[in-house]
Amino acid sequence: MPRKPIVIAVTCVLWLAHVFVVFSLGTKSPGPFLSDLIQLALGIVLIAAIVAAGRRSEGMALSFWRLAAFAYMVWFVAQSFSVYNDVAASPIVSGIENFLFCFWFAPLAMAIFLDPETGSGKLDTLVALDFVQAVLVCIAAYLYFFYIPRSGTGEMSHSVWAPYFAGYGLVCVAFILRAALSRSRDARYLFGRMGIFLFLSGAVDALYDYGPGRGLHTGAWFDLLWSGVLVIPIVIVISWKQAEAPDPMLEPPRRESRIFTELFYLLYPLLVLFMSLRIARERLGLAAMVVLLSFLCSSARLLVTQNRLMLAKEALRREASRDGLTSLWNRKAIMAILERDLLRSERDHQPVGLIMIDVDHFKAINDSRGHAAGDAVLRIIASGIAAVVRPYDSVGRCGGEEFLIVAPGCELADTWDLAERVRCHVAGCNIVVGGASVQVSLSLGVAVADAAVDMEKLLHAADTALYQAKHAGRNRVEPSMGRVAGALENPVTRASDFWL
Repeated sequence: MPRKPIVIAVTCVLWLAHVFVVFSLGTKSPGPFLSDLIQLALGIVLIAAIVAAGRRSEGMALSFWRLAAFAYMVWFVAQSFSVYNDVAASPIVSGIENFLFCFWFAPLAMAIFLDPETGSGKLDTLVALDFVQAVLVCIAAYLYFFYIPRSGTGEMSHSVWAPYFAGYGLVCVAFILRAALSRSRDARYLFGRMGIFLFLSGAVDALYDYGPGRGLHTGAWFDLLWSGVLVIPIVIVISWKQAEAPDPMLEPPRRESRIFTELFYLLYPLLVLFMSLRIARERLGLAAMVVLLSFLCSSARLLVTQNRLMLAKEALRREASRDGLTSLWNRKAIMAILERDLLRSERDHQPVGLIMIDVDHFKAINDSRGHAAGDAVLRIIASGIAAVVRPYDSVGRCGGEEFLIVAPGCELADTWDLAERVRCHVAGCNIVVGGASVQVSLSLGVAVADAAVDMEKLLHAADTALYQAKHAGRNRVEPSMGRVAGALENPVTRASDFWL
């Protein structure tokens, strides 16, 4: 990994050497060759610095530097062709060189699609589709800027300079807007500085085409501006340091405005559509093919995004109604189920049984075995309860070591029998945690109601019965009215082993 002082020293030496070559040799041989060769060396330094920045980055920043490395590899190929042309000029090589120089930034422009909140640094389906869209932009750009105008020199025709700089400026604006809209420090650094750099690079291109650089040959003083354009990103890269921790805030950070970030994904399809309008005047079939492929790519991206939104919605719905530890219904959900079943009981004239459960001496398990062991015990108890109840009964965790069973259609005797089966099943479980056996038991209170207006009374009755069971010695079922069943009256009939 290149160190910062070494990179700075090599960059300064190369740029000073370029100054010497330009003012001593100029456009005379071997001035142009050495000028291009020094710029090629600066490109190698820049790519090495970007690779090093990627190694000390993660998530969205890692993806950003990978795209930047790919973009400058395209630039490196174009510069290599330029060095080759200084030795043996070729119209074909010159055409490829000019095209790559004009659109080397296309992979880097894909960075505006990165999400700082979900970026993993790995290849993603959406990233792959965005890359295909970028390739389609390059194909449309070649047809629009080079194939249709046919300048004959391999360079971009003067008639398409204005649309080219308009598209380039659109990318710069997208980077700066992304930095302004982002709430991530890393995103603001990367998009802000690279957006400014792209603007300066485009300004140098405009000076070459419209300003004092027009008509100058390789090796002239204007080459120093090209090498300066390479020095700027080197400074940005070696100054990069990913934020180690977010700024301390009293309130949770707000998410980025999705409506603005989603607009960035329309940039490439709009560019393809715009360029295809002119291509269609000369080659209707080619324009239709490019637009069709871009449409298919955009549609595939939309379908993938929609599928992920549906999965996220389902996950959020489940998270909102399920207990994170036991996967049973949480308190809010089980109370809603109880209210629903009580409303149904009014219509069907059927009772609803309620069983309130508390794990005996659970605090002692946490204190002696640790909270991890306590969580494991709760998960096993939850699975044991769920295995005993009927398929249409509902089981929820009310918090801590308390559980609730809603049993529709059960009279008091049926509810009591169900609670007793749960008690016996859990009492017969031989739970082994960390090589040591943990014996657990339950205290249960049961109650019955047949109207939604009795919900609070039902909960109070079940809670009162539960406390009666605990005061009567635990490991027992206590109905709100009726007979009492204890552990001695109903011995364990089946044992189950759990090893953790």
